[in-house]
Amino acid sequence: MNSLTPQKSISILILGASFATGNLGVNALAWSCIKIIRFQWPNAKILLLGADRLPDWVEIQLDDCKEKFRTLPIRYCANLIAQNHISGLWMAILLSRYFAFLKHRFSMSKTILGELLGCDVICDITGGDSFSDIYGLSRFIRGYMLKRACQMTGKPFIMLPQTYGPFKNSFVKRLATKVLIHSDKIFSRDKEGLDMVEKLIGASDKIKLCPDVAFIMDAIRPDCTQTLQLEELKTKGIQLIGLNVSGLLYNGGYTRNNMFGLSCNYPALVEKIIHYFSQQPNQHILLVSHVLPSDEFSVENDFIACKKALKTLPEHIKKQVTVLEKGYNQNETKYLIGLCDFFLGSRMHSTIASLSKAIPAVGMAYSKKFNGVFETAGVSDCVLDLRELNNEQIMTGIKNIYNRREELHLGLKRSMPEIKSRIFNLFNDISWISAKKFAKSRN
Repeated sequence: MNSLTPQKSISILILGASFATGNLGVNALAWSCIKIIRFQWPNAKILLLGADRLPDWVEIQLDDCKEKFRTLPIRYCANLIAQNHISGLWMAILLSRYFAFLKHRFSMSKTILGELLGCDVICDITGGDSFSDIYGLSRFIRGYMLKRACQMTGKPFIMLPQTYGPFKNSFVKRLATKVLIHSDKIFSRDKEGLDMVEKLIGASDKIKLCPDVAFIMDAIRPDCTQTLQLEELKTKGIQLIGLNVSGLLYNGGYTRNNMFGLSCNYPALVEKIIHYFSQQPNQHILLVSHVLPSDEFSVENDFIACKKALKTLPEHIKKQVTVLEKGYNQNETKYLIGLCDFFLGSRMHSTIASLSKAIPAVGMAYSKKFNGVFETAGVSDCVLDLRELNNEQIMTGIKNIYNRREELHLGLKRSMPEIKSRIFNLFNDISWISAKKFAKSRN
């Protein structure tokens, strides 16, 4: 903990991270944000804004004890007068800017607006990779509206380590620029993001590089039969090969028509990977889900994709494959990934879980975000871009990376302590937060 850490309680709102999406990568970001805030401010009051449809509490295990955190919903539906709607929040914030008595009244209320006006710092992580129009215009616009509403309160606004861009739409680029200009601190998780931000707003001391916060997430052992079975395989000298199968890529994206412009046949590639490792001596393949929406028929569902992939296999290979069951949380899934000797994944945070345990991983990329994150870990050559390579080229790349697994493991063991230290020290320079709060109190 930094010597600058204040002793008084501080209230912090987190945007763009939730435990309610079914995406374990977003869960990992939420958990890790809470962890680094607690590291800097042990007594901080932490709330998750924009999470779920109704106010709720989420319980997580943090440093050997369980804690509950409040989640506050924001609605974006067509009914503009719906409770907790973004339009109502905007209107109330605008009124509070011009009428001091309303600001005081709103800040005293036990509402989402009251929590927003009463907090000390706002931290935003945009799901890690959604500060872009890669997932469509509507998702970006929703995020923009909430960010700008928060910025209009005048509270210190920190963009936590994330990907910036790409921006295909010039209108989106202008909106992104506005958010960045009004941010007090901007952390990028890759060098390309730094360049993007500087291109949009110019060079600034407020722009910093910091690895993805999920590198520091703890692994927690799930107490269940499947854990025992996998651990028993390890005691017998069996090597575990982890493979995260992305439901989104397996189904062709949200459009179901090769939305991400892949040059490979993804379902056939998954089958090829399983066939290849099943032919290696003393190996067992673990199919890992990292996005498990409540809607089982969702195009994003990794578990259904894993089951489909299993069905394509001949019976003698099926015996060498285990599908990770549903129901594990982000920390438990990281523990099970940590049992692997080698890992491949299309969900980036599944590969971060592997790399952070010094397990060599192949990033099967469908966007630029993989390159920068792997570069921060010193393994940029372990990214295979599915948009540029066909199945045969990808398999050649996988074999080459697999043959270097011991060298990669040793390199990751050396680099991880420094990476994690940089993340834990993200809030080291907090004097500017105190200065901004003091300035606001004098106005």
